[in-house]
Amino acid sequence: MAERPRAPGHPAVIGIFAPSGRVDPERLAAGVAWLESAGHRVVVAPECAAQWRYFAGTDDERLAGLERLVGDPSIGVVMAARGGYGLSRLLDRIDWARVAASRKAFVGFSDFTAFQCAALAHAGFATFHGPMAAVDFCDGGPDPFTASQWLSTLWGGGLDCRVESVTGMAPRVLEGTLWGGNLSLLAALAGTPHLPGVDGGLLYVEEVGEEPYAIERLFVQLHQAGVLGRQRAILLGDFADCEPKNTGRYPYALAEATEMLRSIAGCPVLEGLPFGHVARKLTLPFGLPGRLAIDPAGYRLTADPLR
Repeated sequence: MAERPRAPGHPAVIGIFAPSGRVDPERLAAGVAWLESAGHRVVVAPECAAQWRYFAGTDDERLAGLERLVGDPSIGVVMAARGGYGLSRLLDRIDWARVAASRKAFVGFSDFTAFQCAALAHAGFATFHGPMAAVDFCDGGPDPFTASQWLSTLWGGGLDCRVESVTGMAPRVLEGTLWGGNLSLLAALAGTPHLPGVDGGLLYVEEVGEEPYAIERLFVQLHQAGVLGRQRAILLGDFADCEPKNTGRYPYALAEATEMLRSIAGCPVLEGLPFGHVARKLTLPFGLPGRLAIDPAGYRLTADPLR
């Protein structure tokens, strides 16, 4: 079983860093303002303001921002400012034992999937797939569902989400390790030491801006790498802007890619989990036990709160 983060106090001290793409300072300031209005104290790593090529600073600067927050004993939650690309460049340099020893609750999604995978693979440390400061907490504040689920998973009664999505399956309960995130990142880490070897998992996946044939190719890669066959269930989140765009070719649809996934997965494949590159999202444990109760009309996903 993965080591659990320490339950943060509420209100919390929230540290924000930028491990990937450049950060819009106005969006970050708006996110910080919302978090502070909710009673939290926010510590922004100064490296968030750095810029280098595509990234929020050089690799050294982005790594320094993380290390600064990991080393601050007052901080209970560490949140990514945004995603993009860049964390993969840092995975070999992060002190994962130190990350785990901090027992902070690390939160993010998209490119942050790489951090979550490596933390579990190298240190057996659980994290959270959830909202980010300059993505979900700006533009007038988070979606109410997002805010309530973030609060519940980190500070309340844990994860508890009912999804109405016809399964046609007889009632059953599956228990396993919750993990997953962005499909492209999971596939990119296959064959590296940074992808955790999760057996009996409840794998949740999402994607943005990929054509359906490419999504199918990513699932086939995970299948051929031996990942899918080790899971108890696969939960599909939002696949934003994942439509066929080349009018000169057969318009391969997401439903067809899902049909292919079901034929190779060897476990239930369920749709409609509210998470991904959308405003309305869950905060999902990554590396902690979960419980999936399936019935013909849908399913319920739950996980215990932090203690």
